[in-house]
Amino acid sequence: MLPVAGAIAAWLLAGRTWQLALYWCLLFVAGLSIVALSKVAFLGWETAIRALDYQALSGHAFRSAAVIPVFFFVVLQRTSMRWRTGGVAFGIAVSVGLGVLLVRYQFHTASEVIASLVLGSAVSLGFMRVANSLPAPRMSRWTAPFSVIMFFVFCGLKPSSLNHRLVDIALYLSGRDHPYTWSKKQDM
Repeated sequence: MLPVAGAIAAWLLAGRTWQLALYWCLLFVAGLSIVALSKVAFLGWETAIRALDYQALSGHAFRSAAVIPVFFFVVLQRTSMRWRTGGVAFGIAVSVGLGVLLVRYQFHTASEVIASLVLGSAVSLGFMRVANSLPAPRMSRWTAPFSVIMFFVFCGLKPSSLNHRLVDIALYLSGRDHPYTWSKKQDM
């Protein structure tokens, strides 16, 4: 989803909507920061909520709910309200479907996914609210090609080992030697 988020920013920049691009980047980075902080808090200070089967927010669920609806909103900006609303609804449905798969295949618990989808939806709906009050991006013949190029540039970046960095940050800040881990087997 990060390459798609970058392509959205490129689309907004190519459409000469600097303020809107800034809002998108700030909202998206703020949401990612909340997800990262929840992971650091769990790894360093054992902030799990056992009653809810919750450890930390899901980055995958957050990014899908934040990015996919915004992608359809931006791409369908010049279409009728009916198409744009349908695209956003489809994007929300896809992100919920991805959340269901995260739970189904036990990557995250239902509480983690639901919280992450709520946060991602707040980012995407907040962006759309701001976008509706500002001028739409001006389309040119360079908007789509520039966005596609930026998508592939972001895809080509070597993924960082962000989870390892979060563990390092949690250990440094908490003073622990090992990150806190929790498995359902411990509860049995």
